[in-house]
Amino acid sequence: MRGRRPILKGISLRLQPGRITAVIGPNGAGKSTVLACLSGALIPGRGTLRLAGECLHQLSAAELGRRRAVLEQSPIAPAGFTLKALVALGIPRQVPPRQTQALVDRALKAVGLSEHTHQTIDTLSGGGQQRAHLARVLAQLWAGQALGGGHWLLLDEPTAHLDLAHQAAVIRIAHQVAAEGVGVVVVVHDLTVAAALASHVVLMQGGCVVAWGPADQLLQPTVLEPVYGLPLLRNEPIAGRTAIIPLFPVL
Repeated sequence: MRGRRPILKGISLRLQPGRITAVIGPNGAGKSTVLACLSGALIPGRGTLRLAGECLHQLSAAELGRRRAVLEQSPIAPAGFTLKALVALGIPRQVPPRQTQALVDRALKAVGLSEHTHQTIDTLSGGGQQRAHLARVLAQLWAGQALGGGHWLLLDEPTAHLDLAHQAAVIRIAHQVAAEGVGVVVVVHDLTVAAALASHVVLMQGGCVVAWGPADQLLQPTVLEPVYGLPLLRNEPIAGRTAIIPLFPVL
């Protein structure tokens, strides 16, 4: 609820580990709100959220942090933090210092920021900051795995502010993580990125799930056009590579 107005209505989803699920839909559809509920950041007024059979909101913050890692839509870090310090923030204190350093190095390498370890976060471009926060979340996920958790990765617009090469890197990372058995849930606006990322799609409109299922079935103009209110072209120039192109009006 926001005031007296419900933001989400009648949501019923069952998400599986080892699968990448993209949450798509126009602005205001409720995508980020769904992700916030899944992360435990928001408590729904009605209904129940369960993580591996346990009520999500009965888990402590520490236990949630061990089981899932979350990249928010607009993460914020103190201006003076180095990348090394920022990435280490997500790693629980019970992880030994040597292992913490290894996780930090691994995460920065994964996002292509190994040479900027001692640079402060505020000196990076917007895209660089986004990649640094992704590294923080990956380090948290891997630390959780070392502690017996690390089962879910939740990403809100992880390709925002990134150039094409770094968008491709995020897609590659998501696939690698899912291949290791982690459930990945991604909020994304770009439908072509959704096609490259996800095996399954949740299509939202007005706080409701309009459709939910395999990406190949849902990422079709006949399904998407009534929700987006715009003609779309699905193009597959190379087998296994799909582009969803909006047909903007010519002025």
